[in-house]
Amino acid sequence: MVYRRLQDNGVTVLLEPIDGVVSVSVGLWIKSGSRDERGDQYGYAHFIEHMLFKGTKNYSARDIARIVDRVGGQHNAATNREYTCYYINVVSDYLDLAVQLLAEMYYDSLFDTGELEKEKNVVMEEIRMYEDTPDELIHDVFMECMLQGHPLGHTPLGSNESIRATTRETMLGFFEEQYRSDNIIVAVAGKFDKGTAEDIIRKYFSRSSGRSAAPPPAPAVPRRIDYRHIEKKDLEQVHFCLGADGITRDDDDRWALYILSTILGGSMSSRLFQNIREKEGISYSIYSFYSSYKDSGVFGIYCATLPEKYERAVELIVAECREIADTGISDEELQDAKDFLKGNLALSLEGVDVRMGWLAKDEITFQKNFTFQDILDSINGVTQADFRRICDRVFGARKLSVVSVGRLAKRKIPESCVLL
Repeated sequence: MVYRRLQDNGVTVLLEPIDGVVSVSVGLWIKSGSRDERGDQYGYAHFIEHMLFKGTKNYSARDIARIVDRVGGQHNAATNREYTCYYINVVSDYLDLAVQLLAEMYYDSLFDTGELEKEKNVVMEEIRMYEDTPDELIHDVFMECMLQGHPLGHTPLGSNESIRATTRETMLGFFEEQYRSDNIIVAVAGKFDKGTAEDIIRKYFSRSSGRSAAPPPAPAVPRRIDYRHIEKKDLEQVHFCLGADGITRDDDDRWALYILSTILGGSMSSRLFQNIREKEGISYSIYSFYSSYKDSGVFGIYCATLPEKYERAVELIVAECREIADTGISDEELQDAKDFLKGNLALSLEGVDVRMGWLAKDEITFQKNFTFQDILDSINGVTQADFRRICDRVFGARKLSVVSVGRLAKRKIPESCVLL
């Protein structure tokens, strides 16, 4: 059972005690990410994630690492386009320690100027690492092309220029705006007593952040799509994505979209994997994916192949999309996809950190929790009519963007987009 409580200072607390485990996962979630950055703040949400590990009023950066390591725990963080998460996984005996440390990082991080200057180099090395990893880089380039001009379009990493220009004062301005008590969630899943956990969280997270009021919402921005883009790099392979409009994260058709992605390219038995990797042998890595946000969404297909195989790969991918859009799927495929999703979900929820993440993400999107049975019912409830409707929504425009990273001969470059 999940317990939800709103503290007097605005902090949302989510608790899910789980029988049969020995560990606990504690997460501090900030309900903002890179989409909340203005043009002169690109990369701030991610940079702040780094800085919260770089020293507090009571602990040095080394202390923070040692505190978790000496009890065999795990700690990390992640910055998304719409949220930032800090988490600590420990044996349940150390719940107090995990909550206390996250609170220390949240309330009392120093943002020391010397540490900030050193961390600039670390962040820029991370940017360079992504730029040297084409299967990662292509996804950022793809999102920029699919969401041109939209706050979601820029990469959470920022750029070398924006990171170099960061000062303690400008970073603290963003921190004060976004890291407010009414904009955070403390989520806990695993082995613990509910009353004890509530007392611990109240003890460490009862202070008001004393930070700025919420900034005014950004004005609505029309979204543009760049249907053809080439990022030239001297690579052995061409990494590319084909894309179409997706749906928002709370759309009722999301369950049908999950099934569409599963059948098209979500597993080793999917159509794309079987026909392009196994049958044709022209790609090692190929899959479909979706990115859904509160006001927009993208559906995409990723593939990597040799430049001389590029045209054939695009042709085969488009053929699969056309086939699934025009003729649909069999009842057997629909049931197999449902069983895959349910089994995959059940296995993932064995981890307390995954359960903790589900709590927070449901709260951010729906302000409620869905039980495992609720999700099973939603998956089981997808019909052939639902599937046809999501196909119409994704492929109805009959065209796909094509975005690539690598080397392509001129004759291999479509003029604008790929038509179904």
